[in-house]
Amino acid sequence: MRALFASLVLLIATSCAPDSGGEEIERLEMRLSGWSSLDVVIDAGGNGTYKDSEPYPDGTRGGFKLARAELLELLAKLQPYHEQAVSFSEESAMRFIMRACPKGVPNVTDAGAFYVRWQSADDDVHYLADFGCDHERLADRNGELRDIVEGLPIPSVP
Repeated sequence: MRALFASLVLLIATSCAPDSGGEEIERLEMRLSGWSSLDVVIDAGGNGTYKDSEPYPDGTRGGFKLARAELLELLAKLQPYHEQAVSFSEESAMRFIMRACPKGVPNVTDAGAFYVRWQSADDDVHYLADFGCDHERLADRNGELRDIVEGLPIPSVP
């Protein structure tokens, strides 16, 4: 799982961010990982694409459309995590990949993770939640992040 997540973050780190003329989010990328990984990309117009890695190796992929109100609601749900996000760079992406649960904190391996990246003309930040690190104390947060993804109009989610 770490290798799959690492490859996504490195792929994003080496890709070019789209040019945007406004201050609203131009691109929102999310990944919900676990035994499978669901990658979601949504643009400023609410046009979304998804790819679920299961059933391996083909997975399912498709598109969806969020109305403006739905997109704003999604961004509002993500706002607390946006406030905790760090500026995107290859260095910060590597820190996410290499980050380990602090010594003495309960950790479950392969519990999955949630990753989100917000991109606009003036903002490029990302956030990672490792569901296995301090999983009991952070169960509400982890459930909320899963619910955000499961609330998208995607026929199959992990």
